[in-house]
Amino acid sequence: MQPTIIIELPIHKTLFYECQERPPLLLEIFTAQQIARIKEFVFDNLEDKDGAPEVDGLAVSVLTYSEEERGGYFRLAFYINRRFCCSDVESSRQDYIDFHFSYINEILKASAIYFNWNLM
Repeated sequence: MQPTIIIELPIHKTLFYECQERPPLLLEIFTAQQIARIKEFVFDNLEDKDGAPEVDGLAVSVLTYSEEERGGYFRLAFYINRRFCCSDVESSRQDYIDFHFSYINEILKASAIYFNWNLM
């Protein structure tokens, strides 16, 4: 069983509908602790921790919602940056997590599994 992260956001209905029009706005609602948890979750699930990987540049790029199902998903994109001190080499790659969520009683409850796409 793969590890899962769960995030709960209280979000007023009008702000939620605005996020559907402008998905990047959703990230502004996350608390600093939630963002730190997401970064830690990604780091913990990386197979290769060489180069002291850091998760940066978080951005919500897609948000879909079905009123009928009272749920949807959003894509959280980010960069995994590495700096190899012994060789002064840096690397960066973009990745993402798809969060599936429900939106009930002005609470967005989202969960996701991170799959490390690093193919060797």
